[in-house]
Amino acid sequence: MKTNKIFITVIITLFFFSINSFSQNNNKAAANMAVKLQQKVLLTNEQTVKVRNILDNYFQSGDKTALETAQKNIESLLDKRQKAKYDIIKTDWWNSIRKESPQTHN
Repeated sequence: MKTNKIFITVIITLFFFSINSFSQNNNKAAANMAVKLQQKVLLTNEQTVKVRNILDNYFQSGDKTALETAQKNIESLLDKRQKAKYDIIKTDWWNSIRKESPQTHN
């Protein structure tokens, strides 16, 4: 009986550890990609934080519309000059996000 309790405790601990690890990977990927966009299109710090939050949501979602929603939300943050630069790098940047993503998005 005591062995079963220990086994269940270990399983639950490992489960929560894996969830926490996955969340940290999402946060790192979102932060890295937000900084890359910041450097390429000269985002403000406020815009970078918003991009990171959008990417966090994208990485956590398994929904097929998540990509389109993320793209629209990020594009809405950009001014005219930033949008022109973004249009040039958009395809490569989003391909990098798919590669960086801890889970696969199609």
